[in-house]
Amino acid sequence: MHKLAQSLLQWEWVLLLLLLVPVALLPWGYTTAFLAVVPLLWLLRKAITGRFLTPTPYDLAVLALVLAIGLSLTVTFDWATSGPKIAGILLGIALLYATAGSGRHGGSLWPIVGVVLLAGVLMAIVGFIGSQWLPPFAFLNGARAWLPFAGGIPGAVGGVVNPNELAGVLSWVLPLALACVLTGMQRPARTRLVILATLLPVMAFVGFLLVATSSRGGMLAAGLGLLLVIAFFVQSRWRLVLGIGVLVGLGALVAYTASRVDQNIVGDAVGMSGRLEIWSRALLAIGDFPLTGVGVNGFRRVIDVLYPLYSIPADIDLGHAHNQMLQAALDLGLPGLTAYLAIWAISARLLWSSYRHLRQRHAANHPYYGLVAGLAGSLLAGWVFGIFDAIALGARPGFIWWLLLGLTAGVHYAVVYSGESLRRHRRRAAAAQSVAPANLAVLPDGRDSRGSRPQSLPAPSQPTD
Repeated sequence: MHKLAQSLLQWEWVLLLLLLVPVALLPWGYTTAFLAVVPLLWLLRKAITGRFLTPTPYDLAVLALVLAIGLSLTVTFDWATSGPKIAGILLGIALLYATAGSGRHGGSLWPIVGVVLLAGVLMAIVGFIGSQWLPPFAFLNGARAWLPFAGGIPGAVGGVVNPNELAGVLSWVLPLALACVLTGMQRPARTRLVILATLLPVMAFVGFLLVATSSRGGMLAAGLGLLLVIAFFVQSRWRLVLGIGVLVGLGALVAYTASRVDQNIVGDAVGMSGRLEIWSRALLAIGDFPLTGVGVNGFRRVIDVLYPLYSIPADIDLGHAHNQMLQAALDLGLPGLTAYLAIWAISARLLWSSYRHLRQRHAANHPYYGLVAGLAGSLLAGWVFGIFDAIALGARPGFIWWLLLGLTAGVHYAVVYSGESLRRHRRRAAAAQSVAPANLAVLPDGRDSRGSRPQSLPAPSQPTD
């Protein structure tokens, strides 16, 4: 029975992913029964491990986010509007902890990586069929005839997938896929062939759809994420070249944007001028409701009543403020924004710490190095995309972001604390050292005939929690 419970905790993230289907598609009143599974899993973990949740560096930030959700309930005016988003946030938090704890219960992080990539491909297929494509990609609209039911994509506004939101999801997936490809290039021939044959078509399809969305913010975000992944795998001098090139390119982009604020430089119906108007209304709303926000997902309902727009057509559904930080403050107030920014800052710190430890242990060829590169690129792409657009907290595709956070915590624990997955690379290093100085005599005190002692890798530290 104990082994069964351990296996259940190891694959808890799979059970939570299965819960996404009813939570995403069913009305709010029906989803509460499915969400009751989450505390049952936490009670099971308490019985097995003595803890309700796996300790992670995100704990305080997540707690602050949950408290901000509770505070926002005081101004929630429509549960049908806010309930599904709140359920999405809570399920995302559960996914974060289940993913982070999978490796500690004997599981592997790589099935989760595969699910993230698979989820991105499935969403790309849904977007391919369910989006309204504009020229020169209007020929893709014929794919809507493949839908097995009328009315478009369930849950999408008007049954049509928003191309900008699709671009945000694809920008999460591309850097991680590239990192897996570059990591696979260092594997044995048969493994390398399987990885390339699987992921190169995925990257081609996802990249094509990203361009077809005409989301310039999505393409910029994905491009920067891909460059960051490449920087992990090139020599230091080329990293400097990449950095200078990125700075020059961003400077040119800022100058171009500043000279054409009145034109549609972002490639959608809202445009840059429309975003500036939306941001001004969002700031007014945050000023009026600084502690609670306007309620989760409430901005789309209150903007026309309290903060009417003039340059944006009324038929455009403003599901968010087109900026992830403003949207977090609108949903959860300034306390929620603080918690949200803390989650991003913690992610950056964890990835930097994992990268530094891998370099110190001379494990740049380890698969975890590629995973750190992919996570860094994907999260950077998500951050950049959120400057001009947003995938709001609790949105249906947002579970991918929570999985990325869980993987970030999981790989950090594996690299910094456990150290188990690096042992084979230590053996290889030791074998190389034993071959190179074969002609040297070893003295009784451990020194060789040159008077030097063999170097050992630093032992992994232990978690403090």
